[in-house]
Amino acid sequence: MWKWIRVPKGIALLAFLLPWMTISCSNQKLVEASGFGLAFGRVTAMGQAAQAGDGASLNIWLILALLAIAGGLALLFLKGREAAKLVLGTSIAALALIFIGTYRYSKDAILAEAAKNGQNGGMDQAALAMIQVDWEIGYWLALLSLIAAAVMAWLVLSGKEAAAEAKMRSLAADATGAAKDKTDDELPQG
Repeated sequence: MWKWIRVPKGIALLAFLLPWMTISCSNQKLVEASGFGLAFGRVTAMGQAAQAGDGASLNIWLILALLAIAGGLALLFLKGREAAKLVLGTSIAALALIFIGTYRYSKDAILAEAAKNGQNGGMDQAALAMIQVDWEIGYWLALLSLIAAAVMAWLVLSGKEAAAEAKMRSLAADATGAAKDKTDDELPQG
């Protein structure tokens, strides 16, 4: 199972290339961004690529999450329980960093920022209420992949790796057998 942890870790890293977030108002897309875009301040605003000129747009939390994922992937070339602890730690750290780094893009955070900047007048409040923040496939794929990597590292660390692998092979064989039986039953006899 140890060598297979590379798969979800690699998927988590590649998920940063996929769309992560879309902000829309009245079902009209205003802003969209990938994971790398959010980390490095590059978003697509109404069909135009935009990048803030200052360093304030960098999302250090997401950059640290990327480094944790890449570091965990590099650690997978080591063997042993110590490496499993580190891989588990990098997976959990990356999850936490993604949650911290993406909070600033939640609707609550956007409304709080608007209130802080004095943009919360009567008409602005109605417009802000229509803002929709949608988390896209890349975000969910990164989270699920990191959870899978953490679970797999925990299984290796706890010594339950062989039992879990045997159970997965048994379930896969059962599913394959059931699918084969169903296909055989559906074929015309003759």
